[in-house]
Amino acid sequence: MNKNNNNLGFTLVELMIVVAIIGIVSTIAVPSFQDTLERNRLKEALESLKSDLMFAKTEAIKQSKNIRVSLEQSGSSWCYGIYDATATCDAYSCATGAGTAVAACKIKLINGAQFKGISLNTATNTSFGFRRGTATNIGPELSSDNYEMKVVVSGKGRVRICHITGSSDGLPGYNCT
Repeated sequence: MNKNNNNLGFTLVELMIVVAIIGIVSTIAVPSFQDTLERNRLKEALESLKSDLMFAKTEAIKQSKNIRVSLEQSGSSWCYGIYDATATCDAYSCATGAGTAVAACKIKLINGAQFKGISLNTATNTSFGFRRGTATNIGPELSSDNYEMKVVVSGKGRVRICHITGSSDGLPGYNCT
């Protein structure tokens, strides 16, 4: 019986070529992956805010009382609280989650720190009326290092995610006209 031992493995040159190809592909893929992560983090913050604004509208109708949403900034920290319109949700307590904000923002309190790399550009407030869910117009802007978008609440209480007018740094798939 004659065995041919010529094809039992890879040569060093073949192995080095494969390692070089893997290195080239990974250097191309890593920046694209980081960009995708950044877009997804901004999208998560936008969708969370949109969902909570719609929740506030529903709570106003359900509880038969006006519900207020306050987006606050305290230095680089930001947050938003959902509360009964007769209470107050101040910026410092909201951003740190201490003191009176926990009691005042008893419906819901969200700390912006959970959205890594996302900042609030415009602190604002809105109030949802209990009769029809109408609201005061707002458009808080959220941004990451390379992208910025806003959540728009119309006077009729409609909540949408939109590009910032004149900005080319938005996320695809959100068009408001």
